[in-house]
Amino acid sequence: MAQVGAVLILAKPGNRGRVIYFMGIDRVRYRRPVVAGDQVLFEATVVRLRSKMGTLRGVGRVDGKVACEGQMTFALGDRAGA
Repeated sequence: MAQVGAVLILAKPGNRGRVIYFMGIDRVRYRRPVVAGDQVLFEATVVRLRSKMGTLRGVGRVDGKVACEGQMTFALGDRAGA
């Protein structure tokens, strides 16, 4: 979920060339097991985004049923040497 959220944030033209630092995870719930062969569809939604900090909400579904969900906190930084 964190990787999907990172793609979402870095896809914005204003964030290209920046780096995302994973800061924390909250309110995580595992609802059902995911086994080999399952296809997990991840969704990420921006809850809050300020200039350098933000929060994402992620949900992973298998066959339309929620397998896991949670909130992640991240920081945006500039690429080293840029």
